[in-house]
Amino acid sequence: MPIAVPKADKVGRSSKFSRALFDRVLAAIRDGAPSLNAIETQGIDQSTFYRHLQRQPDLVPLLQAAQLERDRVRNASRIEEAEQELKRRGIDGWTEPVFDAKGQMCGERRRYSDACLIFFLKAHKPELYRDQPTTVVATQVNITPEKEKDIMREWRSRLGATEAPAPATTTPPAP
Repeated sequence: MPIAVPKADKVGRSSKFSRALFDRVLAAIRDGAPSLNAIETQGIDQSTFYRHLQRQPDLVPLLQAAQLERDRVRNASRIEEAEQELKRRGIDGWTEPVFDAKGQMCGERRRYSDACLIFFLKAHKPELYRDQPTTVVATQVNITPEKEKDIMREWRSRLGATEAPAPATTTPPAP
């Protein structure tokens, strides 16, 4: 007679994914590793990792927070370098060679970037150099031809331009 063996809840092999593995992946991401590298260094395939994230959606915000923290740290030095380059191009400038008609270098000239200077000033003195909103008021004006002539006559007199007097329609004196 065969022996009865109880069936397991799940058929197949057990998963490598665990909360401890997830925490190690997060630690690697916070330390600056790309997400894919952090996952694969823990010995798990990325598709398996993300499949488990779909089953446990409460872990997704933790992963996103770790990625944002990593990106903030990673981009801080890049932003500082970009600001230094902005200052260098706008304020310090750079030299370019000058060539004569024969194509021989005869000197150098200093060049500056106006756009870099503007961005540098906007970033460091926004109270003075920020873009200020403008308001455009649309009005509708109906000017009749008679009113147009009066306006033009008034402006000509203000500007000192004189019009030729209108020809008078007088009758010649009677002899």
